[in-house]
Amino acid sequence: MQQYDENPYPRWTINPCKVVGGDMKRHARTIGSSELRPNQDILIAGCGTGKHPFWLAHHFPHARILAIDLSRANLAYARRRTRQEGLQDIEYAQADILKLGAIGRIFDRIDAVGVLHHLADPKAGWRVLLSLLAPNGIMRVGVYSEAARRDVVQARALIAERGYGPTIEGIRTLRQKIIRDQRWEMVLNSGDFYSASGCRDLLFNVMEHRFTIPEIASFLKEHGLVFHGFELDATIIEKFQQRYPGSESLCNLEYWDAFEADNPKTFRGMYVFTISKPGLPLIN
Repeated sequence: MQQYDENPYPRWTINPCKVVGGDMKRHARTIGSSELRPNQDILIAGCGTGKHPFWLAHHFPHARILAIDLSRANLAYARRRTRQEGLQDIEYAQADILKLGAIGRIFDRIDAVGVLHHLADPKAGWRVLLSLLAPNGIMRVGVYSEAARRDVVQARALIAERGYGPTIEGIRTLRQKIIRDQRWEMVLNSGDFYSASGCRDLLFNVMEHRFTIPEIASFLKEHGLVFHGFELDATIIEKFQQRYPGSESLCNLEYWDAFEADNPKTFRGMYVFTISKPGLPLIN
């Protein structure tokens, strides 16, 4: 909470409707009727400065959205932008994911993109959110990839070694060194690297966990969840399908694990994917 109060995230730099959460057309597979039903209740766990709620409000104009975050600074900025845009169906609240079980509500859709990996126990937070998901609901999850974050892990080790602090001076000193060294391609290619708030979130985060595809598969199996596919650029999907033809292969996590092993930059942003409880239909 202190980190994001001091450095609200993410920055609003371009049209939020075009950049947050990825283009829905990039889904490996498309969720069926539950995705498009009007008047659905949506929970955004970790809404940041409000770009994610804006994106959903524009794509699902009749939905009722509850957006939560730990940071008051994030929420204050999100509320102000919401008032400026005249959006009526977004409710904001300061809340801890681990305490949401007492909310007394269920949701047709839950988005937890970029938040679970910052919890002390990501799977505990994930379980709480699942308890709030309607039987025919969908959950969109985004967590860091162990393979894709190798550059970040090395940069974080450098921060610890040199004692760089999460201050503007520490952030600038680190950035200058990384730019001079040109050692970490993923870091240099991240838009977050070039702003103080973004760089703090990227490299100085007080809590970061990373996942592997087998870990995700194990969690889904343990809780009887259905995997509906990753969100990826069409070029990556095409490359994957050349190796593993057929639409069903897109939901095969063993195939994706093997593909990532040979292409470790595949999920350089995050693993972003959709899951549901059993029985939800799909449109291929």
